[in-house]
Amino acid sequence: MPQVAAPVFMGLGILAVVWAGLAFRSQRRFLRKSRRATGVVQSVKVERTQRMGTFYVPVIQFTTAAGVTVSATSKSGQGRGYVIGQSISVLYDPDDPQNLEIDAFWSRWLVVIAAVFFALVFFGIGTGVFLFPTSKPPAPVGVSLNRQG
Repeated sequence: MPQVAAPVFMGLGILAVVWAGLAFRSQRRFLRKSRRATGVVQSVKVERTQRMGTFYVPVIQFTTAAGVTVSATSKSGQGRGYVIGQSISVLYDPDDPQNLEIDAFWSRWLVVIAAVFFALVFFGIGTGVFLFPTSKPPAPVGVSLNRQG
């Protein structure tokens, strides 16, 4: 089993590192290009999933630096509802103002943190299985390990 499990978990760890790197690069590119604006929550979409429960995703109206009023749905939500009329800081892509993120640490970095977490977990399991195998190889057929005197 360790001969199979260690490479599988190490492979998953490598995939998670690639995912973390791509997510980090994408987020840094967005942050370099994005502009900050203050918007107002116009409405709230309720999204229900079997696994994650209920999320509330705000539809935010804001004005770009070019003076264009935009209404866009956030890419992230939260477990508790937003208040309609609530002011909220957003980051948006000036070339595509519909592409916006709520200007909060978790909205910006959650995917990167999750990918790093999975990389550490998979590498940790793979390394542990490789370094500390729990099963001993079977004894050859016909050989007794209990020898008496």
